[in-house]
Amino acid sequence: MRTVRRIALCGVCLTMLAMPLQAQEVPSRADGDEVGLDEAEPGDAGEPIVVTGSRIVRRDYTAESPITTIDDEFIQNAGPATLEQSLNALPQFQATQGSQTNAVAGGGGGRANANLRGLGAERTLILFDGRRLQPSDTSGAIDLNTLPSALVSTVEVITGGASAVYGSDAIAGVVNFKFNDRFRGLELQGDVGISELGDAETYSASATYGGSFADDRARLFVSGSYLQRGTASQFARPFFDNVDGTSSPTSGLIIQSGRNPFGFGRPDAVAAFRNLFSQTYGTAIPGVSSSYLVNSDGTVIGRDGALNLRDTDATGYLVADNAVRQRSLFDSTVQLPIERYTAFARGEFDVSNAITAYAQINYATYEARQRSASGVLQSVVEPIQIPASNPFITPDLRTLLNARPVPTAPISYYFTGTRIGRLEVEEEYDVYQALVGLKGSFGPSLNFDLYATHGRTTNDSTTFNQISRSRFNAVVSAPDGGASLCAGGYDPFGFAPTSQECSDYLTIDTVDRAVFEQTVVQGNLTGTVLDLPAGPLGFAVGAEYRRNEYQTTIDPRRSPTPTDIPGVTTAPEALGTSGAFSSGGDVSVAEVYGELLVPVFDGFEVDLAYRYSDYDTIGGVSTYKAGANWTPITGFTLRGGYSRAIRAPSLGNLFSPRAGAIGIIGRAGTGGGDPCDVTGAARNGQVDGVDPAQVRALCIAQGVPEALVDGYTYSGSANAAFRIGNPDLQEETADSYTIGAVFQPGFMFDVLSDFSASVDYYNISVDDAIGYLTSPIALNQCYNFTGQNPDYDPQNANCQLIARDASGLLAEIEEPLFNLARYQTSGIDFQVDAAIDFGGVGRVFLNSAVTYVIDYKIQSTASDPVLDYAGTVGNAQIDGFSSTHPDWKHVTTLGLAGETGSLSLRWRYIGQQDNSAVVANPDSEAEGVPSVSYFDLIGRLNVNDRFELRAGANNLFDKQPPEFGGNSVTPTSTYDVIGRRFFVGATARF
Repeated sequence: MRTVRRIALCGVCLTMLAMPLQAQEVPSRADGDEVGLDEAEPGDAGEPIVVTGSRIVRRDYTAESPITTIDDEFIQNAGPATLEQSLNALPQFQATQGSQTNAVAGGGGGRANANLRGLGAERTLILFDGRRLQPSDTSGAIDLNTLPSALVSTVEVITGGASAVYGSDAIAGVVNFKFNDRFRGLELQGDVGISELGDAETYSASATYGGSFADDRARLFVSGSYLQRGTASQFARPFFDNVDGTSSPTSGLIIQSGRNPFGFGRPDAVAAFRNLFSQTYGTAIPGVSSSYLVNSDGTVIGRDGALNLRDTDATGYLVADNAVRQRSLFDSTVQLPIERYTAFARGEFDVSNAITAYAQINYATYEARQRSASGVLQSVVEPIQIPASNPFITPDLRTLLNARPVPTAPISYYFTGTRIGRLEVEEEYDVYQALVGLKGSFGPSLNFDLYATHGRTTNDSTTFNQISRSRFNAVVSAPDGGASLCAGGYDPFGFAPTSQECSDYLTIDTVDRAVFEQTVVQGNLTGTVLDLPAGPLGFAVGAEYRRNEYQTTIDPRRSPTPTDIPGVTTAPEALGTSGAFSSGGDVSVAEVYGELLVPVFDGFEVDLAYRYSDYDTIGGVSTYKAGANWTPITGFTLRGGYSRAIRAPSLGNLFSPRAGAIGIIGRAGTGGGDPCDVTGAARNGQVDGVDPAQVRALCIAQGVPEALVDGYTYSGSANAAFRIGNPDLQEETADSYTIGAVFQPGFMFDVLSDFSASVDYYNISVDDAIGYLTSPIALNQCYNFTGQNPDYDPQNANCQLIARDASGLLAEIEEPLFNLARYQTSGIDFQVDAAIDFGGVGRVFLNSAVTYVIDYKIQSTASDPVLDYAGTVGNAQIDGFSSTHPDWKHVTTLGLAGETGSLSLRWRYIGQQDNSAVVANPDSEAEGVPSVSYFDLIGRLNVNDRFELRAGANNLFDKQPPEFGGNSVTPTSTYDVIGRRFFVGATARF
């Protein structure tokens, strides 16, 4: 099926190549059609404009909300890249996980999202020409991979809530991709990029046609594009030379636990450990809560403290955080490979001088493949039980097992499965959205637009090389180690590769399918109703109906099996997974809105808007805004406004079934981890207001055996977590304030051919924010880090979310979903554009966008303190991964341009950041990251009017990323881990 689609899309491109037309920009139509901001310069008083954030046509180009506009050149200057990579250069955006970075667990499956102000992709509304796009997941976030980038003329970004104009989700702001309906002719584009190391190859190509027929009564726009992005080797990059490796080595971990005790407290067991480690190996005896590994020669390693570690070169073992870890046996990519095709078509026909019918279809199909570097990771919820009779048990391990109270008891064991099969996940997306509508006018002052759109997203997620639970148990339980089932059997303790026959026997592939559909019907009426002394009173009114639904079908082998006991299930066939259930749901809303643009007096106008939304889930909600522009003197404008916005609970928020997740808690050595860990801050009096003695008592009450508590360590940085939707959620509400000024003095044009500057303050606060009460929050609140459990009561609600196994190790933490948080961020945006014209030589230009973050505050729950994370890195409350919130961030370009082309140097700056651990614990010595600057060099050559060449180098000086979170670890979505790379491209117009 995919091959058929590819052939069809290539056919569209070939058809356009056969059309001998000349590409050009046509003048804007005089009938009130919308025109992009880049196409209306100051003084073009006759050009009607619709500014993003409003639906009213206006004659100026300055909005009451701060707007950043970028054009296609800005996008092309990133080389062959996805749209989100270009947007993330802007200081208003924070990179999201999953689009570019390889991450099998918890990644975004290749989806590319826009995340304004770091408030989460689901709080940024994405529009294409002022209309909603088809969502790609249960959060309702839009995947930018589905946009027809070749027909995007400009991108407008506004800060602050716009729900009164566009409805739910516009909390942090709006990103509007403007459709280039003025293009005529045929345009071909192609770009190729590669890293200095010869990998990270990226190819993109597009063909775009725009034409008019029947004396311009009919118009047709068609575009097709292709993008292929390859892998980039982690092994080839020096930054990753010191990576700590996985905490679950190839040979697996043998776990000492109360459920399967080695017998501490019994003289025979203690003697066995003393003899083996102290006398035979000549090392200290492992701690009472240690886990064990096996060297390649069959001897035993006490994992914590690296006791009796041998053959490190052969095994790849190393010591990190005082625990034995293992380097990956496989190379890993630091760039997620993706292959994408898009197709777009739009037709318009003037039924009469006053009415235009139009239809549009947007289609994208792409796949991303994520590959684990460490193999299949067994969940800590359920250790494997290997019979003590397994023939691969080594002599030294046998000595320890025989000294147990029950020598024949099985072994508790965690394995990675690396030698069985390398875990891979392939995400395949098919997204389409079809639209039909009528637009036109009633007389000279009233315009209407009525349209309906329907879209569908299909996401097939195939996981390769999972381990069959039943077959694995059969192999390790067989008296011959499984040799009778597959060649050689399976040695769970050794390092020899598993035979291909055994790998094939033990592995299975599963396929999950998710389908998302959206239907929108909307009608708008805009125009003027009367003339006031200062000008016409503009208005817009409209109504909208929107329905979103989804259905997720989980492969039965990944679903737990219900039992006769209510609420009790057996583990899924796919070993190492917590499992999930098929689910679905729908949400619908009916809305009405109104907007007024009131000219109060000459140079001063007020924009007012109100929307009422009636949801079938949360009932009726109101949103509104008020903004104003004042131009007291020519070239100087003051602007500002207030907005109330909402985000209704998404389908995933409401209906997601209980499913396993990964809770990132950090490590005890860096201020995180399990509070019961004796090496951590809570047990050592390093957290203000936390009593180490009471923490110890609470650990015992929670299940850490008293005999183990004073030697207890938890060397992992993650735990098993479980999440589930909540149908009782209510909407998030946000209040936004902006105030600023635009400076465009005409007298400076004698010196500068172009000059504009703006400064804007923004303040966005989100109440009742929907989020998971994450594992770190549950642990910190249970152990009174923020004063939530002063009595250290094990029955505290947060403590009840935490489950430990019989040895006290974290087994799982429930992460419930609530309206629980308050987020607030404020800052100042600066923009400058200037140019000096040197006559026939050319002009020197400078443009810069700078953001200073004043505060970025999070209150996790209503009873929590408000913590300010501005200028820090590492907090994972909103996005679930190490977010970055530098005080200063900017992108600045200096260049020389003339008739033959341009040469520009772009400077991308990310400011210094402290470790977020210091926010909750000012005495923490956890290190942050220094400031980082990246420089890009871009050249463009106009060969003639129809052909342009461009070339560039990104990260020109090969700046290495800073370390954060461990050796060779960095927030990969923020910092460049690929290094210096080059690209060339060309555009031909006919």
